[in-house]
Amino acid sequence: MFVLNSVRVIRCLDEERAEFIKWTKQDHRSDLAGQYRQITKHVLNESALPNDAHFFRIEGSLVELIVSDAVKAGMESVGCLGAKFVEVPLSCSRSGA
Repeated sequence: MFVLNSVRVIRCLDEERAEFIKWTKQDHRSDLAGQYRQITKHVLNESALPNDAHFFRIEGSLVELIVSDAVKAGMESVGCLGAKFVEVPLSCSRSGA
């Protein structure tokens, strides 16, 4: 058995189009102030994604693992169970990252 984790983070959430809540200093986890507490609508800024962005986390979020179509296809082709894939929309906004 192995643990799969991504240490790569990319600042790519389009904050103008996504829906989220950030931690504040007044929350019980003030050490996480400024990071995403919850993202209810993901929209990634396509212009912030490098060409080799196949497996990463959104900067400021400890929850989501983002994978490319190629990684998704590879996992499905070998019968990987236990993963749920949800398509994430992309935007072209340069100011959203």
